[in-house]
Amino acid sequence: MSSDRVMTLGAWPRPADMPERLAVEVAGWANLSRSPSGGAFYSQSGEPWRSPEEGCLRAATVWNRAVEGENGPRFPTDAPLPPRCDWAIARWTAGVWALITGDQDDPRVVRERRKDRVDRLVASRRWTRSDLEVLQALLGSDALARSSLLATDPGRERSLKSLTALRLVQIVTTEDSETPDAARRILSQVGGNGTDAAVWLDEDAQAIAAEVVAWQAKRHARAESRQGRHAQAREQEEDVKASIAMAVRNVFPAMPAEVAASAAARLAPSVAKLGRRPGTQGIVDAVVEIRLERWRQAIASDPEVEARLLAMQARGANGRVRKRFRDQRAAERVEAEIRDWRGDLEPVTSHRLGG
Repeated sequence: MSSDRVMTLGAWPRPADMPERLAVEVAGWANLSRSPSGGAFYSQSGEPWRSPEEGCLRAATVWNRAVEGENGPRFPTDAPLPPRCDWAIARWTAGVWALITGDQDDPRVVRERRKDRVDRLVASRRWTRSDLEVLQALLGSDALARSSLLATDPGRERSLKSLTALRLVQIVTTEDSETPDAARRILSQVGGNGTDAAVWLDEDAQAIAAEVVAWQAKRHARAESRQGRHAQAREQEEDVKASIAMAVRNVFPAMPAEVAASAAARLAPSVAKLGRRPGTQGIVDAVVEIRLERWRQAIASDPEVEARLLAMQARGANGRVRKRFRDQRAAERVEAEIRDWRGDLEPVTSHRLGG
């Protein structure tokens, strides 16, 4: 895990590639703002990306940016940036940005910071299908018009708002000095009048979105794999039960199908454990056990038995006598069922019935 002291800068996540030393300095500014395009941090409130005040500090990666149709570069510096300098801090002085300091972070540390943010996002949020579709659409382009992004599915609007609140998606309706070229082209096509907007992912968001989409794909693959294994196991279990039910019907040709299915369900665990079909004695014992339980539950509602039990209760008979009488009646009915289900086959007995 990252040991960074600064995880956020004001209301914005700290860019993963911003060096620790610069992040600490920016976090200490009394006023902290960021352009709508998310390109830089300023020590001035208001709109310093349009008209910075004298002495305003700026921390950014983009300097001396040449724009087609403009005479001079945007964010001109008083000196060339030093080599191996991704982020720099400069002060607005006499119409130029005077460089103060610059630095570059280890790519491995940058990847670790991004991974930390991905881990937090996937652990703290439920990612919907619309969220992932928006991210995938933006990953496939430099920028998109909001209208075209939402045209295929109006339900994406909620996801777009949510992703914007997470500071993953950048969205602007009017151009500013830090708007990327792809977004500027979209705004120029729609007129830049606020009726439409340009939507894109910055460098951090692209890396994070790719990881989130990949994580979700792996999650779905694992779920499908588990479902496949479970489906195969269920299919094998059903095959075993069908085989056992057929064996039960061979022993009791006249047995109803639902009773055979109940016996098969009772015998299936032992078949899976032993690896072989149950013998005739095991089938008979399982059937008798199931039917005895069934008849024990039904005996109490039998009018004749109910009357006998009430009479015994009136005479003060204890529960053991009532249970013995109920069990005896259940055994008699099970024996009658066994005989009927065997039909013309030779008689069969069960250990459960004392045979």
